[in-house]
Amino acid sequence: MEVTQTTILDLLSDSANGLAIPSYQRVYSWTTRQCEELWLDVLRAGRDSRPHFTGVMLFEGEGADSFGGEDPRDGSPYSGVGSGRIDVIDGQQRLTTLTLLLLAFARHLGKEGAPSVSGDAARAVCTVDGLPHPEEIAKRFLLVPGAEGSEPRLLLSREDDATLRAELLGGELPLHPSQRVMGNLSYFEERMADPAFDAGRFWDGVGRLFVLVVHADSALDAQEVFESVNSKGLPLSLADMVRNYLLLGEDLDEQERLYDEYWFEAESLFYPDPASLKLNSAIKAWLSIRFRQARIGSPEQVYHSFKRYVEDEFKGTRESVLKELRSFCFMWREQYRYHAVNKFYARNWAEDGQHTRTGAYVRKAASHEEYATRIQRGVREVDERW
Repeated sequence: MEVTQTTILDLLSDSANGLAIPSYQRVYSWTTRQCEELWLDVLRAGRDSRPHFTGVMLFEGEGADSFGGEDPRDGSPYSGVGSGRIDVIDGQQRLTTLTLLLLAFARHLGKEGAPSVSGDAARAVCTVDGLPHPEEIAKRFLLVPGAEGSEPRLLLSREDDATLRAELLGGELPLHPSQRVMGNLSYFEERMADPAFDAGRFWDGVGRLFVLVVHADSALDAQEVFESVNSKGLPLSLADMVRNYLLLGEDLDEQERLYDEYWFEAESLFYPDPASLKLNSAIKAWLSIRFRQARIGSPEQVYHSFKRYVEDEFKGTRESVLKELRSFCFMWREQYRYHAVNKFYARNWAEDGQHTRTGAYVRKAASHEEYATRIQRGVREVDERW
């Protein structure tokens, strides 16, 4: 088994015989939400001039010894140059989406031309100074030579493959094209059609995407690695991911100070809190107020919204984020304990001066005596576990 670190562009350009998604794998299923996450990651990498880790990719097989010169999708003879393709055991969603992203960019450059761009990452993946020619993108990252012309570098499974092949080679779409392939390609094309789109920053960001590639020696080894990566161990909670994001960039002494002063105090407010359920709820509520368009759903969606808020919206430091979250948790704890008490909504927990949805709340005397009595009784009888 071999593990290497490489950029996405080097991975695609070095796969001389191409990559293939085995037929037993699920169809391409990324939605616009995942495409948006990738899009923002690329732009941030270009904006901040820093590498961005895009995950682990697991491959099995190397040429004819693994595939017998056959197309791994259906067993038919493969007509490409070289003896076979490498099976993609884990990573097909990212590889497919990146292929669509590069295809959309090639089309964009074909319409807009290729303006000059500066940046070491951009130059590292170009054969000439500046942005690559659209045909160069296709030649290096999207296609491989075949016996009867070019073939897609990435072979998908089932109906996805016919759709991607038509888009790459300009052929006729199948009777029932893949809606995910078509929709996500259109999404990237629309983002690039925006007059504010910076092609130079985008290309520099693409060049900074890197992955860890695991080449398994056998199908058994590949399955063991796949299970370990995807199913073993307890998944991180939303609170775990937020804490790690805010603290990992600091040195050890600063990590301990920030943890003790802010995170531990916020975390302790909800004790006992198995699996951080109450703390997770506080973080979700905080985001729904501070980042109004946050997609509140699964922990992964909320974490993406949190990262986007901190990196693209919030104007303070990481410490100010922790301070604000701690202050919000004080307020949120009271909502858990006393669900009908509204005075805590107006607490000044916001750190960077932005208005909140509840910041203008003004307390008023109850005008309905029976209702006020019932609420007071409910407060006194609240379950202390909350």
